[in-house]
Amino acid sequence: MAKSILIKLDRSASLLTLVIIPFALLVLYYGLVASDRYTSEAIFTIKENGNSSSSLDIGLLGIGNPSGLEDERIMEEYLISDDMLAFLDKELGHRAHYQKSSADWFSALPVDATREEYLEYYRDHIDVYFDELSGLLFVEVQAFERDFAKRLLETVLQHAEGVVNEISHRLAMAQYEFVEQQLVKTQDSLKLSKQRLLEFQNRYQIFSPEQQGQSLTAIMDILEGELSQEKAKLKQLLGFQKSNSPQVIASKERIRALTEQIIDEKRRLIGEGDEELNDLMVKFTNLQLDLEFTKDAYASTLAALEQSRAEASKKMKHLVVISKPSLADEAKYPERVYILVTALIVLLMLFGIVRMTITTIREHQD
Repeated sequence: MAKSILIKLDRSASLLTLVIIPFALLVLYYGLVASDRYTSEAIFTIKENGNSSSSLDIGLLGIGNPSGLEDERIMEEYLISDDMLAFLDKELGHRAHYQKSSADWFSALPVDATREEYLEYYRDHIDVYFDELSGLLFVEVQAFERDFAKRLLETVLQHAEGVVNEISHRLAMAQYEFVEQQLVKTQDSLKLSKQRLLEFQNRYQIFSPEQQGQSLTAIMDILEGELSQEKAKLKQLLGFQKSNSPQVIASKERIRALTEQIIDEKRRLIGEGDEELNDLMVKFTNLQLDLEFTKDAYASTLAALEQSRAEASKKMKHLVVISKPSLADEAKYPERVYILVTALIVLLMLFGIVRMTITTIREHQD
């Protein structure tokens, strides 16, 4: 009888210690002490100027554009970064709000919190979710006042857009500077190509080997035609005059002169050593091709520079806010009912495990 009474008392004490007292403390804390935390939510994406709105519409339909989501991924990390937190603290007094005396001790940010603890606390009170399928960013912030929560999220979005523009502008400027450097290089190459072509023309005293070759060929054609006519004339003269007649001698002399002139023109056309006309034509063609290439490169680089200058001077990207920061009507956190029900289930499970353990030990002892 006494042993049965002791067992009941032991069971009651375990139930009181493991379930009733902890649950009562939780009820008192969440019912009377725990500070309400209000939320503000917003949905946005990042859009590049000049792109059609169809990409956004496709994303909203759930198809998305995975290849162009780098900006959103970067922004997802930046929203929970130390830089964003420093800006919010400077702009809104973020730390002071979460250290306010009206907040309970467990919910408030400790006054002596380190920078790392402060950043962890901030990340516990902001939820950023990036949906890769739609390309949308969902942001939720928590605060002890609903107006502050909305103002906090509005400030986050404004600063985020400024950061997006700053990064895109910085990249555009870097691209502009790179293209500008390339333009200087192509200018130098163009000057060098022109100088090489001019030195070639001055060295060989020729404007264009191709044109000169055509001219010499035309002259040789004329001379060969005249030579053929003169040979025919000489043959005709020899038919009725002696070979030592003045007309025959004059014709032979003209044939000799024409033949020598043709040989000279051929020598000029073919050339000798490094002045052979075909070699000069190859060298000249290479110099011309090099000059044309550098001209095209210069024109392309100049057009790219103008485009980079235009892009660097305008607003490259901006935030498209799908859902503006909301103003809460009631506190969302802490979720009292959910927490208390979960705690009660856990405490009862713990109580059952302890009782089973104790019973098993006693049975072995008996």
